[in-house]
Amino acid sequence: MKLQYALTTGILAIMAGQASASELDVMWYLSSDTEEQVIKDVLATYTEAHPETTFNLQIVPYDGIDNRFAQLASAGSLPDISKTSSMRPFIRPFLTDLAPTLGADFLDQFNQGLAAGAKLGDQIIAAPLDLTAIGMLLNVDAFKEAGIEIPPIDQPWTWDEFLANAKEASEAAGIRYPLVWDVSASRWLTFEFQYGNHLFSEEEPYEVVFDQDKATATLDKFIEIADGYMPAGLFSGSSSDNPKSLFLNNQAVAWMSGSWQVPSLAADADFTWSAGPTPYGTVQSSMVGGDYVVGFNTSEHADEATAFIEWLTATEEGQSAFNKPLFLIPANLDIPAIDYGDATVSEALQRFQAELTESPVYAATDQGNPAMQYVWDPIIQSVNQVAAGQISSADAIAKIRKAAEDALAADAQ
Repeated sequence: MKLQYALTTGILAIMAGQASASELDVMWYLSSDTEEQVIKDVLATYTEAHPETTFNLQIVPYDGIDNRFAQLASAGSLPDISKTSSMRPFIRPFLTDLAPTLGADFLDQFNQGLAAGAKLGDQIIAAPLDLTAIGMLLNVDAFKEAGIEIPPIDQPWTWDEFLANAKEASEAAGIRYPLVWDVSASRWLTFEFQYGNHLFSEEEPYEVVFDQDKATATLDKFIEIADGYMPAGLFSGSSSDNPKSLFLNNQAVAWMSGSWQVPSLAADADFTWSAGPTPYGTVQSSMVGGDYVVGFNTSEHADEATAFIEWLTATEEGQSAFNKPLFLIPANLDIPAIDYGDATVSEALQRFQAELTESPVYAATDQGNPAMQYVWDPIIQSVNQVAAGQISSADAIAKIRKAAEDALAADAQ
């Protein structure tokens, strides 16, 4: 799929024949304080180039958006376009199939992990918009102090190599901790990904594939790392230490977090830092997150909505207009690298994107599986309990497996 913005002949004919402008209803949730102005600017930019298309923007909270979709579908008042992070089964019949207009190969230009969630058989029910990536952030100055060269992004350390080097760097630089880690289900699950473990099969019909023995061994290793390299009690909940504060205040040489931290580091870090490379076990893996844009087949302006979705997600102008001011990674891999106006930021986000490209498909499909919403809390609760010595790793993995199985059953109803 070429990036040049090229509407199909059918859409051009329809739009050329319109006697008056079409106003598209857009439903949008915000992922940051600055996004409302950004999406307003994006819509205004499109209207300036396409005066026949205007927009009625409705900002909605992310929490409860699935219930909102269900209510609007029942009332027959779905918008023309919406941002969403998943396409739950109940809403899929109402989504515009983009394939007939944009082509069966439309999704080839996007991060394939996120693109996998936009497919429904031969249908394309969404267009990927932006990406986030989980990964390691490093205090470059600390490693330099120890005389340790950080490897290139495509030649990461193994976890064992990384831990030895991070400990040496912390000692040489007089920094308290080799490693801090966001106390998060997704950040821990990424560690399981890096040893080849994941919860769900990549394609429907979904089933739980989380191997009890292998996942248990990986959790055991994680607890060893938490006990030996991180602040005491960080994952058990007995510590009030904040990983971000520790890293920014030169009290940790490495921080397992994600691409969304880049703006804060650019603004507040008083040391040289880099994004990655993220260590690996048997598999190089990040975890992909992100958003989609969807159209609804109930719309009276489906062709105009599809044209806007194509512009926003499949052109350099659209992807840059949305992602650049928000310091987000573009979902479209074919557009030229975005210059974010800060060399360190641009390099960091490109490195996160490179790690996403190397990640297995399950690094996206696990996170994007609709059943996952019921599993996040059991994951972090179980890992916390292991870290506190309340249950074994085997018991924790069994609980997580049970939660995943129950979630699939509930989501199927």
